[in-house]
Amino acid sequence: MTPTMDGLDMVSATATKLTVLYDERCAFCRRCRDWLLGQRCLIQVEILPAGSRAAAERYGMIPGFGSDLVAIDDLGRAWVGPAAFVACLWATVRYRPWAYELAKPAFAPYTERFFKFVSKRRDRFGAWFGRDDPECSWCDELRMGWDR
Repeated sequence: MTPTMDGLDMVSATATKLTVLYDERCAFCRRCRDWLLGQRCLIQVEILPAGSRAAAERYGMIPGFGSDLVAIDDLGRAWVGPAAFVACLWATVRYRPWAYELAKPAFAPYTERFFKFVSKRRDRFGAWFGRDDPECSWCDELRMGWDR
């Protein structure tokens, strides 16, 4: 689903909350969750593990649920994959202008390619975030070969 300016204009007009579903088994996804939680946001952001009972009960019918990043506004409109990535940026104070730029027709295909490139390799990126700290919410058992 290519991000579009129209979708962002629609969400910006009336949305007051964005719910983001992420893969809680993925170290990279957990790190992205932590990053989003650390951002100042212009609307309320709720972040749910896609594998949770609450997520399945509320959003299990959305195409892409459980296999891709999903963002849903409080009016029930949903964005999947690259469009959800842009919706997450749109929710933040710092990156909302970037969300509009990345959703423009000239950049949307590149935004989609970037998202798919990162998403396909998220296990590799996740390995970079591995730590031995049990208190770290985004730690993982994966290690890069040179970290051992």
